[in-house]
Amino acid sequence: MRVIVVGTRGSALALAQTRFVVERLKETWPETEFKIRTIKTRGDQGASPREEAIFVKEIQEALLSREIDIAVHSLKDLPTQSPKGLKIASVPRRQDPRDVFLGKAAKRLKDLPPGAVVGTSSVRRKAQILALRPDLVVRDLRGNVDTRLAALGSGEYDGIVLAAAGLIRLDLRNRIDEFLDPAEILPAPGQGALALEVREGDDLAEELCYALHHPPSYHRVRAERAFLRGLGAGCLAPVGALAHVEEDGTLRLEGVLLTPDGKGFIRAEIEGDVSEAEELGLDLARDVLEQGGREILAQIR
Repeated sequence: MRVIVVGTRGSALALAQTRFVVERLKETWPETEFKIRTIKTRGDQGASPREEAIFVKEIQEALLSREIDIAVHSLKDLPTQSPKGLKIASVPRRQDPRDVFLGKAAKRLKDLPPGAVVGTSSVRRKAQILALRPDLVVRDLRGNVDTRLAALGSGEYDGIVLAAAGLIRLDLRNRIDEFLDPAEILPAPGQGALALEVREGDDLAEELCYALHHPPSYHRVRAERAFLRGLGAGCLAPVGALAHVEEDGTLRLEGVLLTPDGKGFIRAEIEGDVSEAEELGLDLARDVLEQGGREILAQIR
């Protein structure tokens, strides 16, 4: 059996995620040798955050050129359409998808005084924070997790908002002050989930990855990404979505589309059988567009 090369970004979080995946793969396939290869992406080199696929394109190119056999991505970084010749082979069990608040003094977002400065790298988070608290100032906060935590510690911000999953995977759960309620702030489609991507036709790599596949997580993110794709908004638009799968097989999906300043938004939900996850996401997108979403998207573009 050939050595399986697993490709990832070189950030601390990306490496932690990939090591977790490789450890699980080794447990299931102890006879297989796995090697991790780090790949520098445009996003790691300072590309504009307004570009799509800045954290995945170079990894996908390495996959297509057979430099690696499996790519490990944060699923929310992936465009909703895979490049020709590639496919998502597996979505492992999802980590907590919620956003979290970390405060300098205040320990809850609602406890911040008017005019307090909140840092985030996400237009989605910014829009939802301003919709909830228009009296706050939201400023860009970029860099890796350590850089963002340092910015909070230096006093540049009164609070910052990050993804729970990243902090948990880096064993920094103790830094979280508040898990933000999705009833108020919906996460990005696919947040907290990983995607294992392979070349089409590479049956061995696909079989290896499928051992980690978690169907409920897959159906959830499939619905969320279909909602995003149905809006035609791209992964950088102020769009939030979160799906849940009930024990009886019912999938419930909530989605929101906002103006960048948070002053306008459309939030809706839908439910149906889990087998129709993608159709439910597309149906919810059509509903949001018909309620005024087209006008919001026209402001964004």
